[in-house]
Amino acid sequence: MESAAFFKMDLFFFVTTTVVVLLGVLWAIVLYYVVKIVRNVNRIVSTVQKEVVEISEDFAEMKKDVKEGIHEVREGITTAKNYTKMVAGAGIVRAVSGLFEAFVEEKENSKKRKKTVKK
Repeated sequence: MESAAFFKMDLFFFVTTTVVVLLGVLWAIVLYYVVKIVRNVNRIVSTVQKEVVEISEDFAEMKKDVKEGIHEVREGITTAKNYTKMVAGAGIVRAVSGLFEAFVEEKENSKKRKKTVKK
């Protein structure tokens, strides 16, 4: 019976050792991939930080350009308003001219109809 007990103990320790080694290998593989993922995330965060700095510099330049160019924008708005007034005036002249031409044409057609009716 003593040898059977030793055999059972040896079998238990063999199985336990095998399971512990397999779990250790599994944890090592998981840890390897976790480290890889963390490194990739670190690279991504670094890249995003660099881009954020560049974007903020670009916005600072744009803000500076806008502040420096505000006078030009105001002049452009004034010019655009003047062009709008000119275009609106030209549109009114064109509309009145069209009405006058239509009136003259109708008058001529009316005279022609009267001549045709008299004959």
